[in-house]
Amino acid sequence: MSSRSGTTTAGPPDPERLRAAIDLVVARLQPDQIILFGSAARNEMSPWSDLDLLVIKERRPDEPQTDHTHWECDRTGDDIDVILMDRATAENGRRSASCVQGAALTEGHTVYTREGVKPVLTGPTCHWNGHEMVRNTLFEPDHAHELVAQAEERWRNADEGELSPAYKCEILQAAMERALKALITARGQRVNHRHDLNKLWEEAEEHGERINARRDPDELEKLSRYAGDWQYDTPRDADPEKTWAAARLTGEDLLNDARKRVPQLVHETTQRLKKLEAAAEAKPTGAG
Repeated sequence: MSSRSGTTTAGPPDPERLRAAIDLVVARLQPDQIILFGSAARNEMSPWSDLDLLVIKERRPDEPQTDHTHWECDRTGDDIDVILMDRATAENGRRSASCVQGAALTEGHTVYTREGVKPVLTGPTCHWNGHEMVRNTLFEPDHAHELVAQAEERWRNADEGELSPAYKCEILQAAMERALKALITARGQRVNHRHDLNKLWEEAEEHGERINARRDPDELEKLSRYAGDWQYDTPRDADPEKTWAAARLTGEDLLNDARKRVPQLVHETTQRLKKLEAAAEAKPTGAG
């Protein structure tokens, strides 16, 4: 069970709790590098946020390129979201608008490096084929289709399955999170690594999307707290059945909106990207 308590305002992670999480990852995995990202790296950590860590370590050929696990820190009770991958996989996803390593390398910062290891660089810019590029450049709108498919699968599980109300809330949160990220990605924009449905909704609107669903900020805040709630013995609010009933229709409308909008947005963004690429290729070498 998480030990998060006390302040309800967003802010940076407590140094002692971060140190405990790093020590745990180092002891278990002996990694080359650990990158803190997500809400903790943005100083937006809330009482229910977990610590997001991208862990770089070379993998054997018979091991999967990536591994995603959730841990609980014995010393603090904090929840740790550990994404393990090798250096090449991290670098290959650097330019992606939707891959988790793209977000981690953009917004994150290194909190541990093994002695003698050259760390993977983090920050808002990268070098690609000799050119410096800002990582929030338009990339990979096609991934929005996959996000919609993931949202639909989770919606079906939540709406049709014989599940507890708390578990239904968790799956509904995951479905709505992916639907919102699909709308953002389809516009060719980088998606921040976050589970807060209100902030994701605001991001979509900031990029010009007008979502055809009713938004109740209080309702979405309650639902956002269910992100990853499978690891808890008790739900994070007193009446999950009420939370599910209040958010269900919003979730269904949001998914229907994403299902209709994403194909059109992907087409429009792809055409815009092609024009930008053609213009860049036609630009004379050395032109200002």
